[in-house]
Amino acid sequence: MIRIERLKLGAALLAPTLLLGASPAAAAPTPPASSGAARAAASEAEPAGYRALVSLYDEFRAFVPPPVRDGVPDYSPAAMAEQQAGLRRFMERLRAIDDSSWPIPLRVDYMLVLAEMRGLEFQHRVVEPWKRDPAFYSTTNLGFGPKMHGAFGIPQLPMPADQVAALAERLNAVPEALRQARANLTDPRGDLARLGIQQKRIEVNVFTRLAEDARTHHPELVAPSLGARAAAAEFLAWLESIEATLPPHGGVGAENYDWYLRHVLLLPLTAKEIETIGEREYQRMIAFLRIEEHRNRGLPELPMVRTRAEFDAKRAQEDEDLLAFLREGEWVTIPDYVRHDPEEGPYILPAERDPSRPGLFDDPENVHFFFQTEFRDGLPLRAHNLPGHAFDQLQSARDERPIRGKRRLFFVDGLRNEGWAFYLEELILQAGLLDDRPRTREIDYILGAKRAARLLPELRMQANEWTWAEANASLVSRTPRWMEPGDAIAQFDIELYLRQPGYGIGYHIGKVELERLLAERSMQLGDSFDLRAFHDQFRASGAIPISLIRWEMTGRDDEIGALRGDF
Repeated sequence: MIRIERLKLGAALLAPTLLLGASPAAAAPTPPASSGAARAAASEAEPAGYRALVSLYDEFRAFVPPPVRDGVPDYSPAAMAEQQAGLRRFMERLRAIDDSSWPIPLRVDYMLVLAEMRGLEFQHRVVEPWKRDPAFYSTTNLGFGPKMHGAFGIPQLPMPADQVAALAERLNAVPEALRQARANLTDPRGDLARLGIQQKRIEVNVFTRLAEDARTHHPELVAPSLGARAAAAEFLAWLESIEATLPPHGGVGAENYDWYLRHVLLLPLTAKEIETIGEREYQRMIAFLRIEEHRNRGLPELPMVRTRAEFDAKRAQEDEDLLAFLREGEWVTIPDYVRHDPEEGPYILPAERDPSRPGLFDDPENVHFFFQTEFRDGLPLRAHNLPGHAFDQLQSARDERPIRGKRRLFFVDGLRNEGWAFYLEELILQAGLLDDRPRTREIDYILGAKRAARLLPELRMQANEWTWAEANASLVSRTPRWMEPGDAIAQFDIELYLRQPGYGIGYHIGKVELERLLAERSMQLGDSFDLRAFHDQFRASGAIPISLIRWEMTGRDDEIGALRGDF
């Protein structure tokens, strides 16, 4: 087998995380502000009270992280009770702001602030990761998923001399952080503990490798690294000693899950409705896959790339073809700043950052589900990631609006972001980019079926009807190709969908909500409807729930009362 060079750990420390993501029928929402003049003009049009909303929101965002003492975030019962009490005061102040006469775009901003405050309320009332989720106490930031404030990335050594002391301080704080974690975890759950065990095994290996590398490059980091390793190993041993005695399920419960969908994600659907839609989407993907397979019978399978050079060249060409197709076909406006990034590289899962295991392309070959698709033809996944997530991130970085321009907290933007990215996968198929790539059309449907197969696992885990293992088995068995038991993508997906409600359903349900809006808007405008203008207006609304984009684009508020509730 031809080998690709081993991928390294991240080269820079990561910033601390805050995880626990005219008539509107006739005019587009205000696009991201790009100049001082635009901001000044917007400020002059603001109604009384909007400045108070912005100030309150800024205060709230500064309030969300826990207090940090000697480098250790405080998740003690006393600190969390104090934060919960403070949150009630923030919500009382929000309730005192009357937005009833504001223009719809500013009322949308009000709803965003409300949703994020409710997200923190849900963390305290239901999720309580500091009490229930051992994996929450990840002192390192190795990938996605909720984690304690201040989790840090592991740099590639040698590192700049002026950063060594800061890393030593973070490493020296690990033992106390994990000591406090054991005291705080008064209600740990079995599935969450098992995921914490996997996470801590990786962390032990990461600290071990860091100490080894430090001996050569930064001897002053050896003792802090070994101290962090010992603390992680002790925490791991404790989890292993209690895991079998814990209640098995780690979901939020069916009633709480429906509350979260409606009041935090602002999704006008229940879990039962989502299950019905999700099963229909799964059936549609499987049916169209079998039709496509029959159409392509006799054609050879697509070969997989086997070297990093082949991978990089293939991805560069795919990105160029994709962006040219979207621009020239006038499907959506793609700014010049959206372009191929030669440094992006293959997608690395958190578990693949474990230095004790072979690299992604070392022997034995480790080709998980997504590599099975992308190493054959990456166009569907590139549609998801380049004009999807990368475009979102680049546009958001340029958005200077005081509320919408901020990164959303508590996954409030999750369904919009995943829905848009997944929508693009089917758009390139329906729009004709894959007309001369029959086997790639199969890949598109395989990806769709796999995403639809995620819905039941999330719904059943959150209802505490399935364990992580049962949910994982369901995803593996219902994915039509290239997923075997133990697949790294299946392992990672099911962990994420247990620990972050709404993630697994977000792809198909976000796409369904986007398609519903497209149909409604096109019938509202009739012959004047323009698809590129629709996509551009949708994107100009920002990373916000699609129910709010619908209110802004159509002027229809028939869903908003129920989503706002009695607040």
